[in-house]
Amino acid sequence: MKVLKYLFLFILVIIIGAAVYFSLQDGTYYITEKKIIKAPPEMIYEEISDFKNWNHWNPWTNSTEVTNTLGDITTGINGNYSFKDEYGNGSMTITALEPNKSMESEMEYHTSISDSKSVVTMTLNPVPEGTEVVWNIKGEDGLKNKVMNFILGLDLEEEIRPMYKKGLNNIEEYLLVEMKKYEISNPGLVDYGGGYILYQTTSTSMDKFSGEMAIMLQDIMKYMKEENISMYGMPMSIYEKFDHNNNSVIFSAAIPVRDRVIPATDAAVLCTYIEPTRAVKVTLKGTYDHLQETWDKGQLFMAQQGYIPGLQAPFEVYKTDPALTPNPADNITEIYLPVVEND
Repeated sequence: MKVLKYLFLFILVIIIGAAVYFSLQDGTYYITEKKIIKAPPEMIYEEISDFKNWNHWNPWTNSTEVTNTLGDITTGINGNYSFKDEYGNGSMTITALEPNKSMESEMEYHTSISDSKSVVTMTLNPVPEGTEVVWNIKGEDGLKNKVMNFILGLDLEEEIRPMYKKGLNNIEEYLLVEMKKYEISNPGLVDYGGGYILYQTTSTSMDKFSGEMAIMLQDIMKYMKEENISMYGMPMSIYEKFDHNNNSVIFSAAIPVRDRVIPATDAAVLCTYIEPTRAVKVTLKGTYDHLQETWDKGQLFMAQQGYIPGLQAPFEVYKTDPALTPNPADNITEIYLPVVEND
């Protein structure tokens, strides 16, 4: 009996000593991973702020070892989802949001022997290369978790950091694919209504075209603001003459206005009237990288239909403002190729 008594006391001392030892260990954790993603904050925020989108990139929600169940609300404050794995079950609930800047969630995890809570934050910082995404988790392990981590040889940082790295890489890969998507409509014949425009004209090389056009449109909009003139349509480029041998173009950057404007003789802009015209219209939804393909499709349609190019210069109308369109795949450009129909 004395042997059993001493054995019991020995085990008790070990248990008490272990409890004291683990209780004195720092159980706090703060794990951070970051990555610069070549995408605007608005697109990234859309992915992270709605749990319905997490299957696009989150390693845990894509794991075959985890069962995920979306809540009735998946975005906004109290948006949530629950999950279950071989060790237990848990949930994520959105607790704070700052549109296009950050999202904070509370994660709970329950096993048969312990419970834990963590705060998970994703922060978006605009940088010249795109957006720096900072993903972190913080919390504090209780005594039971400390003991179990020790017994099982678990290191939270070793478990979480690789998954965070993978998740951030997945966000970038997914968004890069999304931003490259594009559609070109089937060309068709339309009657363009015409109207007044304020414009500037210049000659430039094709590689400088976008920069020149942006400057010219800024000048026109500045003039319109000073003269209190409203836009009556979206900005456009009118291609007066292409010089393919020298890779250059004479073009006008223009903005439609409702009425005829008579600028002062020293004004930086001019006003003219575009006559109504019949034209082949083809629309690009996507980045401007695909404009040449869109032009080719429209010109092929003209040739197939036997249409003759009209006297008016072809033009593009930019139906969306890139500055207000986070995903470049959503940009819409209409191309008009004036024609004369054969009898």
